[in-house]
Amino acid sequence: MVAGGAGFIGSAIVRELLRRGSTVVCYDNYLHGHPAHVAGLSGPFTAIHGDVRDDWSLFKALRDHQVEYIIDCVGDTFVPTAYIMPERFFDINVGGTLNLLRAAQALSIKRMLYISSTEVYGEAPSPKCDEKTELNPLNTYAVSKVAADRLCHTYYLEHGTPVVIARIFNCYGPRETEPYVIPEIIAQLHRGPRVALGNIKAERDFTFVHDTANALISVLASDVPDGDVVNVGSDTSFSVEWLARKLAEIMGVNALEIVIDLARLRRKDIDRFRCDNHKLLKYTDWRPTVGIDEGLKTTVDWFRASGARWSWESFVDGTTIYR
Repeated sequence: MVAGGAGFIGSAIVRELLRRGSTVVCYDNYLHGHPAHVAGLSGPFTAIHGDVRDDWSLFKALRDHQVEYIIDCVGDTFVPTAYIMPERFFDINVGGTLNLLRAAQALSIKRMLYISSTEVYGEAPSPKCDEKTELNPLNTYAVSKVAADRLCHTYYLEHGTPVVIARIFNCYGPRETEPYVIPEIIAQLHRGPRVALGNIKAERDFTFVHDTANALISVLASDVPDGDVVNVGSDTSFSVEWLARKLAEIMGVNALEIVIDLARLRRKDIDRFRCDNHKLLKYTDWRPTVGIDEGLKTTVDWFRASGARWSWESFVDGTTIYR
């Protein structure tokens, strides 16, 4: 089961699992994901409209489909939304994860993979984060992810539940479900050369979504000890300004104008995230296969082929409204 399988990363994982010949159940309430993201997939695949907060429906789906492995992609993830909806973030990110852990324990699931976030590290004292970097969350979203991350660890300690935690760094690609920086830049450049951004000097470790999906599947199948943590990222970083200029080049936009919009600045931002992925490379044979130029072009091509609109966009009188 890929819980949250109709979301951005979840739908990429579903595709990669099917490509490997797995039987896959997608379980999603479509709060952020969309049925179209998994429509028309070939292979042994079932999509279930369900919510991980509904413990009985979740248990029934796992039992009825004889699920052996769970990948937990469920989550509220867009940091600015957490400023105004903190209860929902904890309800989904912590409560939903607890229900998955309880179901995994009761049904003797072979292994569960929980997808945590680099945001749990906050402002790291060194240029790169490894798994021993102190947890120092700096926003409500990150606190909810720390809680779920450590819940998985303690559930293993207390109950022996076979669960491993993957802390993913930024990824990008087709079917993004929130206005993160790359889809936001693409959407703005589609409308013209003027791009409004926040902290353009911020640097993030970006990995193409299908590379991330394959890394996560590799972690699930690896010998990483249960209860342990693995960072998932490419060990490369790019600034927001560099991304804007590269995307303008790819999209054929001349005379790019970058405007600093103070409203887009996070209340507490982090200048740089870069992944120390030595542990990932030690336990798996994974290596990223899609470079940043190719990945950005693929993303732009998908955007254009999909009606030049992300699932989180709607329009009123020419104005973009975030759903």
